[in-house]
Amino acid sequence: MRLVMPERRSDNFDINEMLSGLFKPPTLRELFESKLVELKISPTAVLEILEMQHRALNGILDGTQKNIDFTNLIKIASFLQIPKMQVVELYLNSLESNYPTNTLSSEKIAFIKENFDLAVFKKAGFIDSITDFVQIEQKLLSRLGLKSIFEYRKPRYDVAFSSGLFKPKNELTRSFWINASKTVLEELTSPYEYSRQALIEYFPQIRWHSTNVERGLVEVIRSLYRLGITVVYQPPLHTLQLRGATFSVNDKPCIVLTNYVGFYPTLWFALIHELYHVLFDWEDIKVSNYHLTDDEDEQLTVRERENLADNFARQYLFSKEKTEEIKRHLNDSTYIRDVALNNHVHPSFIYVFYAFDVGNKDRMAWARARNQSPDVNEAIKAIDIPWSEGRPVEKVLYKLKTEIYN
Repeated sequence: MRLVMPERRSDNFDINEMLSGLFKPPTLRELFESKLVELKISPTAVLEILEMQHRALNGILDGTQKNIDFTNLIKIASFLQIPKMQVVELYLNSLESNYPTNTLSSEKIAFIKENFDLAVFKKAGFIDSITDFVQIEQKLLSRLGLKSIFEYRKPRYDVAFSSGLFKPKNELTRSFWINASKTVLEELTSPYEYSRQALIEYFPQIRWHSTNVERGLVEVIRSLYRLGITVVYQPPLHTLQLRGATFSVNDKPCIVLTNYVGFYPTLWFALIHELYHVLFDWEDIKVSNYHLTDDEDEQLTVRERENLADNFARQYLFSKEKTEEIKRHLNDSTYIRDVALNNHVHPSFIYVFYAFDVGNKDRMAWARARNQSPDVNEAIKAIDIPWSEGRPVEKVLYKLKTEIYN
């Protein structure tokens, strides 16, 4: 006896799909047309029997008419000789396939409201409406790299240098910003070995890159990546007073830059500030997993560390002593440009630092600083992932890995 082997299934064969097709119940249209054949009656004649208009009948049979006279369903059930509830169910099934409801469960909506500040999202352009929960869920899943919204967890608040007593007013927004940052960092974290000594040796080269607005920051980020330090940019969010953050991801230093102040020099200041934490506070940050440079946090232990990092960044970029020496020349843009370039920084640094130093004592200081500061978008456009970005985050990160983080 010869055994005949069954023909091999193609890779696209789906037995579940085949079985579901075999046992799929007939539609209301299919039942109706079968009845016409069985009774040998024309469609025109049946309209007279049912006392219905052609358009109304087709709207029910195909599920294309939303507003109907329910007595017509009773007439169709009587004609087909099937239960009225079966007709109603078949009609609703067709209606749903033509007009999907696109609604979320009350449980999902409650979870979203509890964990996210939707007004902040709308202000940032992340969502279009605070009531379109289908879009809100899709945007959150896309940006955070989640499969289910219920995977979302708020981060711990035992951050580096903090006593744990600080409770931010904007906890929801802060938590989202942190999680969005971690999503990016976990994908981009440098594969290179981190070397503190290599960072110290590279440090003197960082400052002069600020003179190149379009490419300088990206070149520094590329170099730091090869030293085992990943630096990314994430846009600010309303109510957050974050200037930056340092994370430990896979035991590697990772820096997140943001710029809620909006000046080109403050972007570089944030970078140097966070690099200070990498140089001098790395062991503490590894224990806590991350540190936020948050102007809202006034805890003494935090402020002491922040002041040290601020003073380091200021001294490295353009010191208060130098600013004091040249402040009388601020109206001479040529002179200021020459001094800045001799100190290997962009001229805007001098105007912004002077404005920080004098505060409200010089009403023109911030206007002058704003006028002299380059467009921040020029510096970050190659690494920015705007909140309005519609593509899934993994697609955006693939492009960044190809062009910068390699």
